[in-house]
Amino acid sequence: MNNLLIQANELLQNHGFEYAFCGGWAIDLFLGRETRKHGDIDILAYWPERDTIIQYMQSLGLQVYEMLGGGKVHHITDISNQIRLKRNIFCCTQDCELVCLNAADEADMYFLDFRHTGLTKLNFMEFLFNDRDDKDLLYARNHTIRQAVSDAVLYNGSLPYLSPEMCLLYKSTDTEREGYQSDYDNAVAAMSSRQRSWLNDALTVMYPEGHKWIRWSV
Repeated sequence: MNNLLIQANELLQNHGFEYAFCGGWAIDLFLGRETRKHGDIDILAYWPERDTIIQYMQSLGLQVYEMLGGGKVHHITDISNQIRLKRNIFCCTQDCELVCLNAADEADMYFLDFRHTGLTKLNFMEFLFNDRDDKDLLYARNHTIRQAVSDAVLYNGSLPYLSPEMCLLYKSTDTEREGYQSDYDNAVAAMSSRQRSWLNDALTVMYPEGHKWIRWSV
């Protein structure tokens, strides 16, 4: 498996918070092979552990920014000063080649220009925060859709990753984005009937008027 994922896993494990790789890398971890180029590393985490993660990332010398929408980001320099408008933060080195920040009018506010050149070294990670209860992971866009954590977080060796069916549910909002359709095609072909059925049911809830990934037969 990709050495950057192995490095990221070694960096994150045993530091007092739970996590799982998500996005396109999770599909590749499920398939056991690298299927396409990935722009960055996306990591599922949980809201109650957000501050712990931010402080740990800062202790490594990384800068931490929270996404605000519309290309605007807030540089978190004080853990007590967060906006928490969106569920994702990113952490990067000051010289990260993927990130170009232009100062906005307010202190610690920037406009982000993200360069989709691909990650070549471990100098950028994005965390996406989620809710869970004692047994289930809750889909961020609709908490009535849930999956047992034991089914939602799988492992490729020591690397935890989000289940392909939950990953594809997130990707369903933007099927034309580069790589998303191939992620679907590759993953669905390898998923169990139980996984396909869960995805089909979730898509039907989210898209009652139809979606191109809803299958008549699973």
